[in-house]
Amino acid sequence: MDPLRVGEQPAIPKPAPVWLLYVIFALALAGALVWATFAEIARNPSRNATVDLSPYGLVTIRLTTVPSPPLPTGTVQLSFMAMNPRQRSVPLDGLSYEYGRDGNDQVVGSGEARAMSDGSGMFMGGAQFLDVGDWWIRVQVRKGGTQGEVRFVLYVKPPQ
Repeated sequence: MDPLRVGEQPAIPKPAPVWLLYVIFALALAGALVWATFAEIARNPSRNATVDLSPYGLVTIRLTTVPSPPLPTGTVQLSFMAMNPRQRSVPLDGLSYEYGRDGNDQVVGSGEARAMSDGSGMFMGGAQFLDVGDWWIRVQVRKGGTQGEVRFVLYVKPPQ
């Protein structure tokens, strides 16, 4: 060890770069957000289903619920929108649905969706899910003399 000379400062060790801790924290936070997003996407299956309405072609039925995710309290509003591959509304002659618990084919409820009067092509209906868990909704669509059917699976979440 060298003795200090007059006027020299002792060598101070360099601190670890603090910015590295910030980068590690930011990456960990971003990773947690991505993981949570993918977990939520996996838990909520797609709400689009396609049906072949020949001679009109493929039609995608989009289902939305209010509230989303649906709850087992009160009536859940169901909205159905029919779209062609160009994402334009397809006018349907009628749309009916029935629903039940996933795992069996027993129908718990059914209805005829009403077309919105604004000409948007959206159909509205309602459902009452009795308890928490997975439920299926089977949708029958009609256009001209053609009929088709699609099926959705929803997770009914407990109220908080």
